Amino acid sequence: MGACILCGKSAGFFYSLHKSCFAKYNKSNQVIAEHLVEGLENVECDQLANIITNEIASYRFADEAQQRTLNRALEYFSKHYIEKDIFCNIDSWLALLNELSPAEALFVNKFFITQQQNLLAVEILQTGLLPESNCNPANYSIDLRETEQLWWCFNESSLEQLKPAEHKRQWSIVLHIAENLLQKKPKQSLEKKNLGEGKILLTNQRMCFDSGEDLRVTEYRDIYSCTPVVNGVRLQSAKLQAVPDTYYCEDGRLLYAFIQHAQKQF
Repeated sequence: MGACILCGKSAGFFYSLHKSCFAKYNKSNQVIAEHLVEGLENVECDQLANIITNEIASYRFADEAQQRTLNRALEYFSKHYIEKDIFCNIDSWLALLNELSPAEALFVNKFFITQQQNLLAVEILQTGLLPESNCNPANYSIDLRETEQLWWCFNESSLEQLKPAEHKRQWSIVLHIAENLLQKKPKQSLEKKNLGEGKILLTNQRMCFDSGEDLRVTEYRDIYSCTPVVNGVRLQSAKLQAVPDTYYCEDGRLLYAFIQHAQKQF
């Protein structure tokens, strides 16, 4: 007999899910989102947390399934309400997350809590101001210039570069003639190259990628374009023959907001 993956009780031969359990699980995101919309500005934080936990408890799921239901709903609310500015009371949202204390290991996005905590910093940057720095210069190895100040550190970062692909083809007279007959040269294809993991340090003058063995520096004034990508940004330098660099970190939205702010200063 198979056990239901949500409630843990028998689901019958060859089955691992009750239809009734799946129906409750499928509706839970929107049900909990409605509790949040109605309660975040009108109900005390501890009371709202009880409403949500009691709602999930009423589904009679197993303990881990209850926790996953909560985490899934919180991610849903952030994506469909917070990020779309349907609900913008960040203080009450952060207070509720603290009250609920969800298991961070069960989020699909492992940086979910960090990204929610950074929402206030993003808001401040969008007003043209700087949030309070999250780092102490004494804890980092870069040598700061005379008027340089540390803004932020992203501790879990990586760097990827787009470089011209190397095509190793054996020379032949036929290939040589065919290439000479082409009116236009074929476009140079690019391939991704991972340059390692490290920390991204942002200052009021530059962006530094510290891998522990090497320090890669990008001056804000040299940035030609900054494009947001999933979990990071892609930078194109204005320098001749520069290739795009893609920086990934725990909060790509905040990294993009900082670079936008910095570019306005130059």
